[in-house]
Amino acid sequence: MKIVALVDHEVRSEADPQFESQSKDEHGLMERCVIQALRRRGYETLALPFGPDVRKTMDALVEHSPQLVFNLTEHFEGDRRKDSHVAALLELLHLPFTGTGPSGLMLCRDKATCKRVLGYHRIRVPQFWSVPLEKNRPAGRVHYPVIAKPVYEDGSDGISLASIVHTDEELRERLRMIHERMKQPVICEEYVEGRELYVGILGNDRLSALPPRELRFGNTEGDGPHIATSRVKWDKAYRKKWKIEYTDAELPQPLVDRIARISKRIYGLLSLRDYARIDLRLTASNEVVFLEANPNPDLSPDDDLALSAIKGGMEYDALIARIAQLAARRSGLSGEVKE
Repeated sequence: MKIVALVDHEVRSEADPQFESQSKDEHGLMERCVIQALRRRGYETLALPFGPDVRKTMDALVEHSPQLVFNLTEHFEGDRRKDSHVAALLELLHLPFTGTGPSGLMLCRDKATCKRVLGYHRIRVPQFWSVPLEKNRPAGRVHYPVIAKPVYEDGSDGISLASIVHTDEELRERLRMIHERMKQPVICEEYVEGRELYVGILGNDRLSALPPRELRFGNTEGDGPHIATSRVKWDKAYRKKWKIEYTDAELPQPLVDRIARISKRIYGLLSLRDYARIDLRLTASNEVVFLEANPNPDLSPDDDLALSAIKGGMEYDALIARIAQLAARRSGLSGEVKE
């Protein structure tokens, strides 16, 4: 099968445009690992940057005429809200591609709408309030503490310890900061105490839940972090300082099975495809609370989805090939799929 790996243009190096080096440099590492895994599995794989000239990208896609596009893009023009635009363009070009389609991407990007949909279907979500740009407080009475965060971001962007607010004054200050710096609405969510779990899901018609991962907090007394802030996610030294680690979740099997069922239901309700990660909180009473869904999550070998797959007996190259297989079969290309 001929595959084009579509990447954000800034991660593609002129010195290594086809991601052939064995460098461990963090820049473009995820893309390099995915592309090389596809090649090791026997797929003819070409790396193609998306943008900054969209017409040039479109012409290149038409010229190369791939049987499948492995969509590794995360934004367009620096705006993560436009990741759905890339998927929509691929649909308009009638090119099969991996991952969630534009409607699912748009739904998951809007945290408030996503939670409204799931709440309607009786999935437990935190109580929340939306605050548009022109407002300086939520409508109605707020029950503190709450977490105030930008409604459209992912990767913990815009989330710090100051995101947990306990008073009207703290909330107004956080709203002002997000509105002014990030130019987007704010979602204020009930703070749910509990264990933070990440559940990887693979599939379309038939879904498989991977073994759950956990963000385990160590020194949480006093000023220690107990939410997945931006520094927790991206700063290894910070995690070491506070004894925070990403690890396999140790849970009794009946609870693992229940979490898997809930995660699969969320996956279907949000129109997710091929692969995704569902973020949850597990309370002391074993109540499962939805936090957010991550379509097309990070596929780095040391990130949660890949590590969950390995825990479940699927090596990294097999995971990447499996995602390509799922997208190909969903698109009617079963005759082209390599096992």
